[in-house]
Amino acid sequence: MSAHPIVHDWRTCVAQQLLPNLHGHQANALADFSYAAALAGHCQAGRLAPCVPTDAAPASSRRRFERLLDNPRLQPRLAQRALARALLQHWDGCTLLLLLDETPKANDLRVLSVRAGYGRRAVPLAAVCYRPHALPRPLPALVRGLLRQVRGCLPQRARVVLLADRGLCWPLLVDWCAAHGWHYVLRLQGQTKVRFPDGTERAARDLAPRPGRRWLGEAAVFKKAGWRGANVVATWQRGRQEPWLLLTDQRASLRHCRTYGKRMWQEESFRDDKSAGFHWEESRVNDPSRAARLLLVLALALVLATSQGSAVLKGGSRRRLDPHRRRRLSVVQLGLRWLRYAVQHDLHHLLHLGRLYLYPK
Repeated sequence: MSAHPIVHDWRTCVAQQLLPNLHGHQANALADFSYAAALAGHCQAGRLAPCVPTDAAPASSRRRFERLLDNPRLQPRLAQRALARALLQHWDGCTLLLLLDETPKANDLRVLSVRAGYGRRAVPLAAVCYRPHALPRPLPALVRGLLRQVRGCLPQRARVVLLADRGLCWPLLVDWCAAHGWHYVLRLQGQTKVRFPDGTERAARDLAPRPGRRWLGEAAVFKKAGWRGANVVATWQRGRQEPWLLLTDQRASLRHCRTYGKRMWQEESFRDDKSAGFHWEESRVNDPSRAARLLLVLALALVLATSQGSAVLKGGSRRRLDPHRRRRLSVVQLGLRWLRYAVQHDLHHLLHLGRLYLYPK
């Protein structure tokens, strides 16, 4: 069966629902290449080109892909905003976990991104790509820009909780959340000073100095930047190598450990970008502007896989791919395998490409 009927619905979804402000040719190209990346399980031009759903020869598709990455008229930030608005409308009236983190591509590039936690994975909302020693702006300015970009796409009734690891646990995030009504759960550095209500100070690591110890309560942190009042949860669970030292704007409780544990969804999502999904780490695209366009293709491929996986779960078809009693495949892997199964067996009627399927709780 021709690939044209199969991908037509995905093209329509991208052009009308996900990226409605893009030029039609750009939207179609992004739809074609994101579909090909999901089908090929790779983002290198040579591996992806044979899976592009057109009648063009692979060499022609490869040149088209390279032209897309070189096209300065395709502005990733504008496309990210459109995609974020389309995705976040599903969180209207729900709690939205925003995951802020940085990931490297070998020693060539780094990507700072904000993603929305979903189904033990994370869907991309905003990202900036740069070389480690040639940042376009200071890192705090990049973080502030990404948060501002995402904030402009939020539905009115979403309740936001920001999660970040200790490398990005800065006063900037606390101030931003306080100014915009966001909640947060951030992991403190061990050496961060903590001031108690009686005026005494200790390093955060001293609050849970060994396994089995914990401390929860109100405190102030960030001495050098000017104290910020918040709540601290310090706990060293038995069997773990180090304590969790968490900062939150809400009442100190061990339930915040469960919330912060969802930050790993971002790490798993980065694995989907790389070795478990699209092999971004093997890409030879090292220019930041070209890499940003490639990451936009991968973002759409990840959204495609997540949507298909969600439809499979809701439709009760999971055990056709994952026969175990308890689910072992992530929503992304389910979506990728379902897409490849349907295409390889000419079962295009099993696919749900015409609309986005997301079910936040």
